[in-house]
Amino acid sequence: MRLEDLDVLIVDDHEAMRTMLTRGLTAAGVACVRTAAGGGEALALLHERAANVILADQNMPEMDGIAFVAAVRALPPFAAARILRLSGAVGTRHAEAARAAGADAVLVKPASPRELLAAIAALFD
Repeated sequence: MRLEDLDVLIVDDHEAMRTMLTRGLTAAGVACVRTAAGGGEALALLHERAANVILADQNMPEMDGIAFVAAVRALPPFAAARILRLSGAVGTRHAEAARAAGADAVLVKPASPRELLAAIAALFD
């Protein structure tokens, strides 16, 4: 998939992280980047328009990344989205839990723009 064809939804409770990810993706040529501060807001945005890539943080106040990923996977219209779970937590236990919930991949943050773009590209290989 070409970057300009992506509709990316960033779900992270830290505004600075949402801004950094948005700027990096936009600079790389991603046509549509939307953001949400939490899982509930993200689900509402998905109901307005499905995304084909979701970048979801792990630690969020109302709904953690695992619960959010599971909620997305439980909704048939959004089940096809590629989900990249972002987390500051390092370790196989966290990655396994994310994948068990339905994440396609896990990326430890902070990730460089190059690492993020490579991880997104790998979702479509």
